[in-house]
Amino acid sequence: MVPVTFWDCGGGLDRAFHCGIQLRADSFAGERPPCPRNCPGPVHNHGSYFRYAAPAGDQRERIQRFRCPKCGLTISILPVTRLPYRPVSVARLQAFLDSQAGIGSGLDPPPGALEAGCLHRAWARFQTRGRILQDAFGLLGILHFLAQSGKHSLLGDYRCLRLPA
Repeated sequence: MVPVTFWDCGGGLDRAFHCGIQLRADSFAGERPPCPRNCPGPVHNHGSYFRYAAPAGDQRERIQRFRCPKCGLTISILPVTRLPYRPVSVARLQAFLDSQAGIGSGLDPPPGALEAGCLHRAWARFQTRGRILQDAFGLLGILHFLAQSGKHSLLGDYRCLRLPA
């Protein structure tokens, strides 16, 4: 058996949990993503898993995974309609955030209790991160950074901000 060198991603030896990343399918070109750590060579197919597609847990969707043979990082590829760690769709979350900010007409149909909880937690996270960043950089500084990098989200997830087409 060939020894494999792993990056220490924190959390000690629990690499399966701490050495993974979730990317949206529209954040790379081609059939598989490159290793985010810029390792040479392609990542390998590493199976799939199911995740909840709705807050109630009654719908699930298959998520494709890849693994970098060099550093051991696992990469989950989320559909463009999904965000990491959020069981609500991008469109529903965006409509909710817009309504909380006073623009838009809100969600149709209105969210149930479970979905409303998920949406309110996302709004609280957005407000907290937005306030911290605004205090540090000012609103124009934040918008400039997001426009230039396109790799950060005020929800604290990853590359989930895209400018409208």
